[in-house]
Amino acid sequence: MAAANYNQFGRWNENIEVAKSKEVCHPHDYDKLTVSSLFGLCVRYFALQQEETKNLPQFIAQKIEILQYDMDIVRRMHEGHVTFKISWICVGKDGYLDWPGTYAKCFREMPADDFFIFAAIHGIATKALWQRMDESEKQLMQHSYNDLIRHTALLMFHSSIFKIIQYKSIVVAAYHGWPGAICAWVGVQNNSLNNINYQKELAGDDLEAVRFETFVSSLNYTQLAVLLAIRNGQYHMLRYLPAISLSDSFYHLFPDGRVRYYFFRQLTNFPANEYLLNDKLSDYLESIAQALLIWMPQLDIQRLQREVEKSGDTKTRNYINRILNNNDKGN
Repeated sequence: MAAANYNQFGRWNENIEVAKSKEVCHPHDYDKLTVSSLFGLCVRYFALQQEETKNLPQFIAQKIEILQYDMDIVRRMHEGHVTFKISWICVGKDGYLDWPGTYAKCFREMPADDFFIFAAIHGIATKALWQRMDESEKQLMQHSYNDLIRHTALLMFHSSIFKIIQYKSIVVAAYHGWPGAICAWVGVQNNSLNNINYQKELAGDDLEAVRFETFVSSLNYTQLAVLLAIRNGQYHMLRYLPAISLSDSFYHLFPDGRVRYYFFRQLTNFPANEYLLNDKLSDYLESIAQALLIWMPQLDIQRLQREVEKSGDTKTRNYINRILNNNDKGN
């Protein structure tokens, strides 16, 4: 029977034949269309089964550990929002996540309403997916407790409100750690995530019909997304967002100029696995810390130093002092 299927261009082809899903999905039940190498299949098996890796070559053991780390992030993305089995995650020939393959697998496994929630989370929602649901399912989406899922549903038939709901959608995506959604709402098309640009694909010319200004009208939303991802400890999102300068955006997150100790701690305490997946992360976060300390008034820097000293966090204290000394702003 013909069914809609996801392709690499973020569109839904209604004429592609797909096999019926099996009732039981085992960890090795991997769709042949998405298996790209024996290496990827084996790494995926070890990651899913939590198999002992001490006798494996170090490179392979590390690859399995990183994949397990990423699988746990993906699991948490859906927790409390939609039923998701970790065995639906697909892996590419390089041993890393295969996002389009995972989308295709979930499309075959999930009912239409669940998959629309999944699509909202990953920034791949389309009007074709919307039309797959019946009216009662659409109503549930429009009244979802989650702002981003509700906004994605609203966008399907009121695309002109894109600018009105964009800011809140970005904030929610950053809070939950949904990189596909944040890229879709910001307007960044990431080749790895294969997300949709909602403004380009769904809103389009309809934006001209709405004149709406907010207190963040001058804010670059990509800058906002990066700052929120850091504040929320969602470091994996920085793999997919561009590493841009944030110097002219600090005011929007810190309107009084007071950057709390907690934010600086976020700049220094990221998971080791993130560094292995993003070797530019450390330098990028330090460049943000440097720009922040240049931007902050001297009195607020002194307040920050007292706050860090009181916390007993010597790592963050030394980090801040080193940057200040390099910038000749330590006194």
